[in-house]
Amino acid sequence: MVVGISAMVILISFFINFVVNQQSKTVMLNNAFQITEGLAKQSIFPLLSGSKENADSAIDQVLGFQSVTKVKILTEKNELFIEKNNDNTETLTDYNKPKTTTVVIETLQYWVVSSPVKIKQEFEDSFNFDTTNTTLPSIEEEVIGYVEIHFSKLDLINAQKRITFIIFIVSGVFVLFLGVLLYLSLVKLFKPLDTLEQAMEKSEKSGEHTLVKVEGAKEIRNMAKSYNSMMNVLEKHEDKITLHRDQLEKEVEARTKELINARDSALTASRHKSEFIANISHELRTPIQSIIGYGELISEELELEGSFELLDDMDKVSNNAHRLLTMINSLLDLAKIEAGKFDVNNTELNLASLIISLNDVISPIAASNANQYTCTNQSSLGYFYADREKLEQVLINLLNNACKFTKQGQISLLISNDENTIFFEIKDTGIGLTLEQQQYVFDEFRQVDASNSRKYGGTGLGLAISQRFISLMNGYITVQSEINKGSVFTVAIPL
Repeated sequence: MVVGISAMVILISFFINFVVNQQSKTVMLNNAFQITEGLAKQSIFPLLSGSKENADSAIDQVLGFQSVTKVKILTEKNELFIEKNNDNTETLTDYNKPKTTTVVIETLQYWVVSSPVKIKQEFEDSFNFDTTNTTLPSIEEEVIGYVEIHFSKLDLINAQKRITFIIFIVSGVFVLFLGVLLYLSLVKLFKPLDTLEQAMEKSEKSGEHTLVKVEGAKEIRNMAKSYNSMMNVLEKHEDKITLHRDQLEKEVEARTKELINARDSALTASRHKSEFIANISHELRTPIQSIIGYGELISEELELEGSFELLDDMDKVSNNAHRLLTMINSLLDLAKIEAGKFDVNNTELNLASLIISLNDVISPIAASNANQYTCTNQSSLGYFYADREKLEQVLINLLNNACKFTKQGQISLLISNDENTIFFEIKDTGIGLTLEQQQYVFDEFRQVDASNSRKYGGTGLGLAISQRFISLMNGYITVQSEINKGSVFTVAIPL
């Protein structure tokens, strides 16, 4: 507020100073014009008679004015008739002679005001012999010379400086007085408001319901009353909330005990489920392996006897037994993982040996669907540490899925590494996955959809177990896919 009013006062001061200075300049110029015109009238007779003595007395009167420094009287031919100076200051004289009194030269130090010396002449038309004509004779003004007076601006400049100084001194005193007055008034006005603000801040930090003294202006007193009322209401509500909180804590404690018991029961049931799956899977695997073994013996005997029709049937029995064994093994792996019975056994792996092992397993599977399988090793590693059994199972599962969901396409394995991680990138040109399917592709017992589950088979445990295995090795699996354009699964394991 003080700054705004101060700025306004300063602007008004500038405006007043400008107006006063302009008015003083105008007054001085009007006086200069009157002096010049008066000398022009007094110069008529000296110019007509050629008497410089008469002009000399008139010039002396003009030089008696404080601001006049030089006076000249010129003839109509612009020749110097008489000149007098109050000082030896040289001034400019090159200008066009005016027809009326005007400022012909202006500098920072002086004005040169010039006025023509005129006489009036009456004349009649000499060729007009009409005696009935009563027209008055015409009057014309004839210029017989010029008066030139040099006026100094020194007095004007000094007067303007004094005026400016006085105006700004008055403005400064006014601004100072106004600032002190406003400061004292605002302090008195806002001190109760500041007290109220401090009380609010203290209440916010400490949580206490501090009351304030009701004082100050009417509006501030009303605010203080409202604040005190609010504090009283809050204190009552806080008492109620404290009582309600104690009741809730008792209820939460009771519910927590119930939830803990329910959680323990669920964990126990889950553990029993995992143990049951592990036991039943183990019990199922033994007879399945026996079936596979007896099937292979029977197949050999049938091959020796040449019973090829029965041999085809035994091959179907053997293939289904292998599929059943794979499912049982998956359930057993999942049960072991959930039971926490899977350990990571890191050993030094030969990367070339791992590639050969994968080629031996995947090449026939890829050929079954007329797919081309390629493996590219861009890694700089010869050996690295990992759990070979689990890593090999994961890679075979991902490559097997790629072969299963791709027909007459390309299956590729790209191996690379950086300073901290080795990457296995499995890429196919198969059916691909939608964005929604990519969200749950690693969930247990989930297939891409029901139709594909029936068409391609499987339990939906392969990717879930693979992700669990890689997590146990502190790695991760990512998927990028586009429907009908294939998928890319990337396995990353820290070195």
